[in-house]
Amino acid sequence: MDLFSRKMSLLTRNFYSFLGAHSFLLGMFPFYIPVYLNKAGFSLGQICCFISITGFGFCSSLYLWDRISKRISLPYLIVFSFLSEFILLSLFFMEKDMIFIIIAGFFNGIFNCSFWMIQRLLFLETITPQNSGQKFGNFQIFVLLVLKMGILAGGAILEKSGFLSVYIFSAGIVMLSVLFFLRKKPGIKLDTSVVSASPLGLKFVAGYKDRFNSKFVFAVDGIFLYLESYFWMISLFLIVRQSYWKLGVLVIFLMVLFGGIFVMIKNSIDRLPANKMYAAAVCLYSLSWVLRGVLSEKLNNVSLLFLLSVITFGTSIFRLIFNKRFFDIAKSTTGHKYIFIKSYFSQFFLAVAGLLGFLMIGPGDLVEQLSTVYMTAALLSFIYLFYIGGKNHNG
Repeated sequence: MDLFSRKMSLLTRNFYSFLGAHSFLLGMFPFYIPVYLNKAGFSLGQICCFISITGFGFCSSLYLWDRISKRISLPYLIVFSFLSEFILLSLFFMEKDMIFIIIAGFFNGIFNCSFWMIQRLLFLETITPQNSGQKFGNFQIFVLLVLKMGILAGGAILEKSGFLSVYIFSAGIVMLSVLFFLRKKPGIKLDTSVVSASPLGLKFVAGYKDRFNSKFVFAVDGIFLYLESYFWMISLFLIVRQSYWKLGVLVIFLMVLFGGIFVMIKNSIDRLPANKMYAAAVCLYSLSWVLRGVLSEKLNNVSLLFLLSVITFGTSIFRLIFNKRFFDIAKSTTGHKYIFIKSYFSQFFLAVAGLLGFLMIGPGDLVEQLSTVYMTAALLSFIYLFYIGGKNHNG
């Protein structure tokens, strides 16, 4: 094995160690944050406020992270990502009022920034345009497996013992992870091009243009990622009649159902016509939001599972193909700068959308409110079609 191969092997092992520990922790409690807030009595509008503050917290942290990452080695940045998650969990002992929503939302943004930036930058270093689809598929399957184990454990503990037990268990994992990565100091670092590059100025980010309509699509994608992460989790929670355990089991069942299909698709995606596959995936994604809008706990079990299966399939395929396109464009254009640009735009417009939701969504039937949001999302999802373009992505 040559020097480059040994370097890539070490990088991949460290990447998956980081990813595995964080994915399990995410499943233990952060996955349940939207339903935990809902069960604690917060309205959909207040949850929108939490999401908005998360977006602003992410953007603020990203500006600092871009500059601090030039001076602090990667193991310490990784350690901070675990500590920020621990602080976020600790905040849930606070009194449940709007001050809590603001502070917890901001720290959720700090944690998300730290985790996602490290994950994306490390992943970018391990791929080429010829294997990005397969590697993202492998990465996503690994995340799903570990995340679902965390979800199962977290749901069972929350249901039986409550938040304090989840907190203690998570604290133990954080401590072990911190010790592990502090020992990795000599053998793990960001690529030289990332460390040596000048931090991105806000003027450069705001004025960025390319032939892929990236800024426009990134703005919309931020909204959709949090509709999936927050609103959709609340819908599933209502379907299982507010049971953490049943929610965890349902999510895992849907993952297992499509595991085999997903494995087959991710191994062939790099050889299929890119633009045609992408357009079909956008249509499937739009359909998934229409089905979310008509979903109801009043449906019989067979119909419910069928609709949930189609929704999961459409969303998973779209995310696989969209992320392949994103990382391919990043690799062939501005590299790590493209990742920062996506984060700035997606999180800023997430924050704006969350603020609008907080101001506009009042008291009312939660199911009807979510249904209206999902139907609007089905129409908005076709904006992703503007991401088709460029000579390297012909179909």
